[in-house]
Amino acid sequence: MRIGLHCPEVPGHLNPMTTLGGELQRRGHEVTFLGCQMAESIVQRSGLPFYSLGPHDPLNERLEQSFRELGKTSGIQGMMMTGKIFGIQAKIVQQYLSQAIDEMAFDGMVIDQVSPAAAVQAEAAAIPYAVACNALAVYWDPYMPPPPLPWDYRTDLYGRTRNEVAKYLVLWAYRLFAAERKVGVDPLKLLRDNDSALVHLAQQPAFFEYPRTKYPERLHYTGPWHRAERDDTSIDFPWDWLDGRPLIYASMGTLQNAVSHVFRNIIDAVSDLPMQVVLSKGGGQVDVPGEIPENVLLVEKAPQLRLLEKATLVITHAGMNTALECLSHGVPMLCLPVTNDQPGVAKRAEYLGNGRVIPVRKVTTKRLRAELDRMLSDDSFQRKADEFATNLASYNGLEMAAKLIEQALETKQQVINSVHVQRNRSN
Repeated sequence: MRIGLHCPEVPGHLNPMTTLGGELQRRGHEVTFLGCQMAESIVQRSGLPFYSLGPHDPLNERLEQSFRELGKTSGIQGMMMTGKIFGIQAKIVQQYLSQAIDEMAFDGMVIDQVSPAAAVQAEAAAIPYAVACNALAVYWDPYMPPPPLPWDYRTDLYGRTRNEVAKYLVLWAYRLFAAERKVGVDPLKLLRDNDSALVHLAQQPAFFEYPRTKYPERLHYTGPWHRAERDDTSIDFPWDWLDGRPLIYASMGTLQNAVSHVFRNIIDAVSDLPMQVVLSKGGGQVDVPGEIPENVLLVEKAPQLRLLEKATLVITHAGMNTALECLSHGVPMLCLPVTNDQPGVAKRAEYLGNGRVIPVRKVTTKRLRAELDRMLSDDSFQRKADEFATNLASYNGLEMAAKLIEQALETKQQVINSVHVQRNRSN
């Protein structure tokens, strides 16, 4: 089959999507990634063909500039900037994706859950498609706090009411800044069960989710879409710096990591720990003034998966990919979520018992150190992390996701999750 892929042009979505595309390619399908210009380098490294949408359109430069601005924001401000980015992406997709679909003659597409403009174009062209949840799988439910808010999971009346009010406020703000009236696309189209996708796939495992009031019946939790060979072996890392002391790996991701005060707080909090700390800037716009203690190595980029094999604990922004990699490697997480779905991912780690959360706006050296001392002295976090790693060792998320995509696109029929159907009957 000829299959087109589309997702937001950022590493947190591109890495799992291109890895999934590579699995489909390995299984004999002709796979092409369709995206804005800024995605080209990452896609090409994955070995997939790349089709550029409007490469000479000034909207591509506006998109890149908006992502740079997003790297300096957090919380609601970050969500609003994400809405602006959505509006730019939607315009590019609306203008150029239909031409790509006509030229490539796809048998089907795989579209990211937060790329509804592509779904609209696929439906208009009568192209069957699957939805890939590369980030946190988000579906309306009274029990679920909006992902941008670091709230605890609550099922009581207060929790349900709070969640519903907040969802509509988040929806209003997101639609306002996404300029929905101008682009004509509902930014939450693929989150509310009013789409024509044949199947929805989430790379998070089923255990990494709260109990729900209703389970989406086309949604399948498959497990992570990453391979060890995805780690960038071209990164020049001084492995001989590691001297055998316990290791903490710290990273605030590759996009929304321009929070210099957080990097300084991390450095100060670990300066006298009997451990080594690798702190990655993630290639971001980070300025970290002041001295760096001897037990801290500050690097532009780091070979994350290989460091996770050695780490005792991870300090993370709680992006979905890093969270899943920590789960797979059995490493507890101290989460400092910034915006978008990161607070939701972080609170799930805390709910499951293998993580703790400090919202990024509340990060201080004192609070970081207190949480580090707690997590390093309480072995329950490591026991939980070991339990989840053992669980995930039996998963083959890539194979399961690829088979479900094949089933959907070959039969052109919805692929229903019988477990979710049964749970809905029991609720």
